[in-house]
Amino acid sequence: MELRISNKFLRVNDRIRAARVMLIDEDGTSQGVQSLFLALQKAREAGLDLVEISPNNVPPVAKIMDFGRFKYEQEKKDKDNRAHSKQFEDKEIRLSAKIGDHDLEVKANKAKELSDKGHKINVALRLRGRENIFADRAIDVIKKFADMAGMDLVETPRKLGNQIRVNLIKRKNTGSQDAEVKDPQINS
Repeated sequence: MELRISNKFLRVNDRIRAARVMLIDEDGTSQGVQSLFLALQKAREAGLDLVEISPNNVPPVAKIMDFGRFKYEQEKKDKDNRAHSKQFEDKEIRLSAKIGDHDLEVKANKAKELSDKGHKINVALRLRGRENIFADRAIDVIKKFADMAGMDLVETPRKLGNQIRVNLIKRKNTGSQDAEVKDPQINS
């Protein structure tokens, strides 16, 4: 029986192809290189399975174990790993060229909240009818949105059909001391 566990195909008992294997018993101690027949016999005497752990070694490493229990524990570990791993997604915020200030502020707060959770933020601004002529005003709306959310544009906004799209990233925190150093005319 060949089973795929954590991206490995494990051969069990009679499915093992090698003539000789490096045998590890159920206690984890190495028994040395033995013939496959002798290793299978020891596994059957113990009432357990012979599982090929490392098929790429020469000779392959095989361990005497309860394969059903091993499979159960692997599935349990995989389930725990999936439960504890965070899935970050791209989140899209849709705007319009005529959006009101309060609506823009609400969407900016939501974008900031999503960004703090680790999601990537994509902004899509849809232009309708004559709004296509005034694409520069729409870009100003996107820049205002980014400022409200405390984020920066990754690249310049690009127009795709009747939409303007841009990705946003968290703004780096800069202290007030950095601003004083950058502009020496203010200090003098």
